[in-house]
Amino acid sequence: MSDRIRVEGLREAVRALDRAGVDAQDMKDVMFAIGMLVVNATMPPRDSGTLAGTLRAGRGKTKAVVRAGGARAPYAGVIHYGWPGHGIRPQPFLSDALQRKRSDIFRSLDQGVSQILKANDL
Repeated sequence: MSDRIRVEGLREAVRALDRAGVDAQDMKDVMFAIGMLVVNATMPPRDSGTLAGTLRAGRGKTKAVVRAGGARAPYAGVIHYGWPGHGIRPQPFLSDALQRKRSDIFRSLDQGVSQILKANDL
């Protein structure tokens, strides 16, 4: 199972959109929406709900990033990936959400780029 979905040629397409004068914020909005698809589909283990409160999507121009954890939940990585030496089994809640939303992610990317092209008469 992969924690990433790579779209070949996306970086080059974004560069071409930049050269055509498309506002970078448009692609950032598309990538944020894709990240939110995964955030909203994520079901982290529930003890106190603190970990769920740390889920967030980033705003990148060429990639959608989803993060969990931080100062309030520094154990997020251990829960997600496990720690065999301490008997902690992985609970890959982000990877599972990514796989469940895979087709929605591609559809959202296609629609988002199409809307940008249409809005900019490209």
